[in-house]
Amino acid sequence: MKLRRLLVPVVAGCAILGLASPANATPPEMFHFSDSGSEPGFIQCDGFAIDLESTTTVDVTVYFDENGEVVKFLVRTRATDIFTNSVTGKTEVNRGVFQELGTRVEGTDEFTEALVGFQFIGTSPGEGLVLQDVGRTVFSPEDEILFRAGQHKVPEGSEALFCAFLS
Repeated sequence: MKLRRLLVPVVAGCAILGLASPANATPPEMFHFSDSGSEPGFIQCDGFAIDLESTTTVDVTVYFDENGEVVKFLVRTRATDIFTNSVTGKTEVNRGVFQELGTRVEGTDEFTEALVGFQFIGTSPGEGLVLQDVGRTVFSPEDEILFRAGQHKVPEGSEALFCAFLS
């Protein structure tokens, strides 16, 4: 999901723009947002396009130290994506329920991130589970994978895979 790439700048921006509490009172900051949308022609396949409809709800908690500096953030996400063959109407539904924990690397402004949960559970009517990315992945501040456990069966750049499932 593209959401992970979008949330890190949002959380970092909140810290930079001064959402941190004063040094004598450092309760966590919490916020929530929802989004939905559609993207016709999300993926172009041979003879058809795949349209995307998505809904997402996100709850964020930002934690501070006694100096008001962000020390970690927790992002809880629930998402549903519906991929539809523009010609046949065949669909594949992806559900994601996961959380991301960012922890500051001591002495820096960088964070490691642990992504845990059902990031991608794709089902198709009459076929059941067709794609999945579930488990735990830990990323370095440079976005390198430090640790991975679970079943991660949705390769990067998997447009051809979606085309095959929805043909």
